[in-house]
Amino acid sequence: MITPNMLTSLRIVLVPPMIYSYLYIPYYGERIAFFVFAISALTDILDGYMARKYGMITKLGTILDPLADKMMLISVLAIFVLRKKVSYWILVIMTLKELLMVIGGYFLYNNDTVIPANIYGKISTFVFYISGFAIMLGLSFGYTLMNIFVVLNIGTMFIYFYRFASSKV
Repeated sequence: MITPNMLTSLRIVLVPPMIYSYLYIPYYGERIAFFVFAISALTDILDGYMARKYGMITKLGTILDPLADKMMLISVLAIFVLRKKVSYWILVIMTLKELLMVIGGYFLYNNDTVIPANIYGKISTFVFYISGFAIMLGLSFGYTLMNIFVVLNIGTMFIYFYRFASSKV
């Protein structure tokens, strides 16, 4: 049986092939990267659904899932910056935000505190995937959507920090 942690691990394993195909395969690399990114998006949705529906939420999964998300997010932004499809400031802002989230996650993990995902995080992730797909397809609105994603994602971070501060840590 495929477990959510197996799907999350697959997302981690997909990061290097996505980077390599996007940057180094001359003719069809961006298409390959697009499909790898799509598989990552689908497994992200599926692993969360399976974990919640079948009660398969594990401590390992609570670490691996955000790690997979962060690895794919930063990797996608980095290749977009290298190909001059998004501003490097987006990568810098999102990398700093993700580092803050890792620090917060460390404190939560050590105190056995879990702050569940919220609708704003899910919307932000959805906008990231759509903007990433649009940019990979060369659609003009992709860059605008990526900027919307950054604003949503920063807003979501403040919601998580508020919940963190309000928790019994």
